[in-house]
Amino acid sequence: MKMLKPLMVVISIFAGSQALANPGVWLDLPVYEYPFNNTTSHGPDYFSMRQSSAVSTGFLQTMHRGIGGDSKESVGWWRWLLIGGFDYLTSTVPVGAGWGHEEWHRAVMTRREIGSFNSMNTFPWGQGVIAVDHVNDSDLIKLKAEHPAEMVRLSSAGMEAQIYQNMLVEKSHFYRDARSRDTFLLWFNNMNVTSYMLQCASTDADKTTDEEMAEEGADMKRRDFTGLDCTAWVYDLFRPDEPYTDRGTHPSGVGIKRYIKYLDLTSDEQNFLKLQASLSYLNFVDPFLFGFTDFKAGWGRWNFKFSHYLTSFGGTVDANVFLEMHKHKFLVTLHNGMTPKRYFPGMSLQWIDAEISHHLFVTLGTTAWMQPKDQRYDAEESELLLDGNIEVALRTSDAFEYYVGYETKTPGWKAGNVYLDDNWSVWTGFRLGLF
Repeated sequence: MKMLKPLMVVISIFAGSQALANPGVWLDLPVYEYPFNNTTSHGPDYFSMRQSSAVSTGFLQTMHRGIGGDSKESVGWWRWLLIGGFDYLTSTVPVGAGWGHEEWHRAVMTRREIGSFNSMNTFPWGQGVIAVDHVNDSDLIKLKAEHPAEMVRLSSAGMEAQIYQNMLVEKSHFYRDARSRDTFLLWFNNMNVTSYMLQCASTDADKTTDEEMAEEGADMKRRDFTGLDCTAWVYDLFRPDEPYTDRGTHPSGVGIKRYIKYLDLTSDEQNFLKLQASLSYLNFVDPFLFGFTDFKAGWGRWNFKFSHYLTSFGGTVDANVFLEMHKHKFLVTLHNGMTPKRYFPGMSLQWIDAEISHHLFVTLGTTAWMQPKDQRYDAEESELLLDGNIEVALRTSDAFEYYVGYETKTPGWKAGNVYLDDNWSVWTGFRLGLF
């Protein structure tokens, strides 16, 4: 209680404040999510995908606002240099962009009560490859056998986190008029994802993999859960029925050889990985990267962007359209899912911050998306992902709001939702409007 009282004082101050008519940053603090936060994996596993993304994005935007000032005003080159340096230094520290990447890997494991540790929490500055370690072979064997699609999602979740974070940042600029200078972060996430995939899609990946296996030796606790994400992703995507133990024995003679080399892949697997690496360049078709927050029209404002994700069934290229029409805010997303053999279209629609009263705001969302049955890349049958969500926010001042949300879905992949099976979730938290 000694630690709780100061926090409640701060919250009450913001809750009663009327000082900020238009906050430059909204700091989102999602306190609790059910059922995820009731899952235990015998480790520090609190953060869901929603929570880690919100915490990381809020921290980075707040610091960008503090360092760079108001993005609506001109600043000297040195401010941009400071922001770039800050983003680089914090890419490998807790709550930075890299931390969020690793936390999404961990969220997939936590969902199945698999223990793990995010090495970003050790401040590994200068380290080339950073692990999610302290994972048992037995847990990975079980995950692959019982939930092969989640094994695929496990490897791709980190890159999913970075593309998803860019969407959060850009939504804050378009719909909430954020005034933080986030351009470096947007470029960092996109470049990190594309360069990672290009590395995986070449024999350069094999040298890194050999070096990592030699360095970790027989120390199981140091061993990453998968090695290079993209090669493991496409390997398990194409081999849903292969037992995890078929990977063979680690070169040290202790445990399973978890890491997949580029030369371990078949030509079909290599080609599909190269295709997805090429499609990742579509993430750069994004006006936000070049400082264009919106475009004006007679009926309101608009913007657009493409988002490429690796998924548990293959990949998707999402075409996103941001709209504000007569003070009503919408996000329309056309999903273009793909496996090596088939195309899977879908659509999502969000109505954002609909004003019910002066203090009450509602965000509604829905998704309908055809996807392969059981998330298998080779499935002949399809099934329809249906998702509906609502979030109600009570804004007690210009700088403080409480919120509660609910989401329900049928089986299928949706960015930012860890559950591939049917699920319902509720969450609650609060947002602080800052300078």
